[in-house]
Amino acid sequence: MPWWILEVGTNVALLAIALWLGPFIKRFGRAYAADVFHDNPLTGKSYIVLTDIVYYLIFAAYILFSLHVAPQRDWDNDISALVTAKQVTFELGRLGGILLIIGILHGLNIVLMPLLGRIF
Repeated sequence: MPWWILEVGTNVALLAIALWLGPFIKRFGRAYAADVFHDNPLTGKSYIVLTDIVYYLIFAAYILFSLHVAPQRDWDNDISALVTAKQVTFELGRLGGILLIIGILHGLNIVLMPLLGRIF
């Protein structure tokens, strides 16, 4: 298959993950934010809205930073323009990379939210 089909498929997968994972995290995050910001519920609601904005900005930036409009030299597909194992490895790294970034940021959010709840 041509290299660009895998590129488009990876970008569609990244968008699908963003559109599925965002509401999933938000649904469970509301209860946690309500517990943390129980003294000031409006702050908790505002916090959830702001984290949603940050979430989608991170996904959009990641997709745009890792988007390719031409095959890379190290994929070794310049002549045939077909998918190679190096390109598949790169695209799997893109998918794993965003999951790792979101996982780390989600973990930091879980740890830092109670500290913010005490402050506000």
